[in-house]
Amino acid sequence: MKKKLFDFFQKLSRAFLLPITLISFASMLLGLASVFLWHDQLKEMIPVLSTPVVQYIANIMSTIANVMMGNISLLFAVALSFAMAKEDKEFAALGGLVGYLAFLMGMGTLLTVNPSVAGMFPEATLKPILGIDTIDTGMVGGIVVGLLAAFIHNKTHKIKLPMAISFFGGTRFVPIACAVVFVLLGQVFPFIWAAISAAINTAAQGVANAGIFAPFLYGFGERLLIPTGLHHVWNAVIRDTAVSGVYAFPDGNVVEGSRIAYNYFLTTNALPEGTTIAEMVKFLRGGQVPMTLFGLPAIALAMYHTAKPENRSSIKPLLLTGVFSILIAAVTEPIEFAFMFASPILYLIYAVITGLSFMVSYILQTGMGGSEPNLIGLLLYGVLRPESRYLILLLLGIPFGLSCYFLFRWWIVKFDVKTPGRGGEYDQSMEMMDEEGDIGKNTDPSVLKAKVIISGLGGAENIDVVDCCITRLRVTVKDMNLVSEEKIKTTGCMGLVKVDENNIQIIYGPSVNVVKNSVNKQLALA
Repeated sequence: MKKKLFDFFQKLSRAFLLPITLISFASMLLGLASVFLWHDQLKEMIPVLSTPVVQYIANIMSTIANVMMGNISLLFAVALSFAMAKEDKEFAALGGLVGYLAFLMGMGTLLTVNPSVAGMFPEATLKPILGIDTIDTGMVGGIVVGLLAAFIHNKTHKIKLPMAISFFGGTRFVPIACAVVFVLLGQVFPFIWAAISAAINTAAQGVANAGIFAPFLYGFGERLLIPTGLHHVWNAVIRDTAVSGVYAFPDGNVVEGSRIAYNYFLTTNALPEGTTIAEMVKFLRGGQVPMTLFGLPAIALAMYHTAKPENRSSIKPLLLTGVFSILIAAVTEPIEFAFMFASPILYLIYAVITGLSFMVSYILQTGMGGSEPNLIGLLLYGVLRPESRYLILLLLGIPFGLSCYFLFRWWIVKFDVKTPGRGGEYDQSMEMMDEEGDIGKNTDPSVLKAKVIISGLGGAENIDVVDCCITRLRVTVKDMNLVSEEKIKTTGCMGLVKVDENNIQIIYGPSVNVVKNSVNKQLALA
């Protein structure tokens, strides 16, 4: 049961990537458009930005972004139904779309027939959505529809109906079933939503009461969830619901969630009433800038300097590529994974430092928002936004970078942490792949580890199934005689068990899910 629940949230986290990717793109587009539309000083310096053509293009960019930002719940409904479906995913997505419309209309019908229900909700939550007068259940409503639509699809997409109505069977039945179920759900969900709203408001109050520690808890928690892949769920729950605040804008629009509120701020250039820019962005990516632009590169430098001199040239591509991916794309995992498995305690300390980065940035009232803590994000949401106070973040980066460098250098040497270049599994994997001529241009430790595991299991053609439990990689192979225990042991496993002539279990500990994903990814490329 525990494994099934964990696997469900793993899959859910991956599903969240679809709408979150769109939200991130929309945020960057709004950031760029807002510079052209509202940055008066910049327009004075570069008069061409004030021309009708440029302003027209900026408005088009803003409109494109708002297509996504204004329909987040619909995006979640369709994306989750698609991603959580086991097969025939396109029909599940259609079911999610039909289901969301039916859900809105079902709640609208309840309000029409029983107006007293409206009294259960604040006036701001009663509004037209996609032209339907209904109750705004926010992102939560979209998630509920997406998950339930996927469940309906998985249970009914192969249904066989009596001959007279057989045309409506199979995948055609999915949107029909969703229309019926979600209109009915709309009759009862407002009463459920009232309780959910109360719980979210309680959580929001708890976050508010945490004061300066709220950003710390967010940043610390997100880094702890990176190995599990559940950080996308954490981000969505914190940033896109009332947990991070409810914001009333001067034009009367009320928005839940700091990420959506910041994007609306970029659209209107008007702050919500009764709050500050620092309060609105405390859970956004500005607080991570001292770590991404300074802390993690310093950690990479510490790993380079503590590596054996003869190994430094071989690990340089790994570290340089990792730093480049952070600075340009804000992808932190390659550097994090380089020490995460070698020293979980050190990774825990790193998570604490990241939490402190968020907290100190909030204490100093920095105002950089956005979704990208990289150089592009610094430019769009920092340098080009006068309210960002980005210089404070850059100054903060200096002590954070120095602290990370000296702490990691001391810790790695003191406790002989087997980071790349110090004789750990990365180096053994490099040697193994070098012997087999399979290093290529990729020196990512997770990729090398996966390649050695596959080689140790007799090659991709010898592997049938790769799965895992909480601590063990469970593999079904065709021929156990092709399995090399010696190779597998170079990947840092704690042991292995040959269950029978076709099944082997390799013990990696709590990080096994990351290993499984890496192996499956390499198998897909084989």
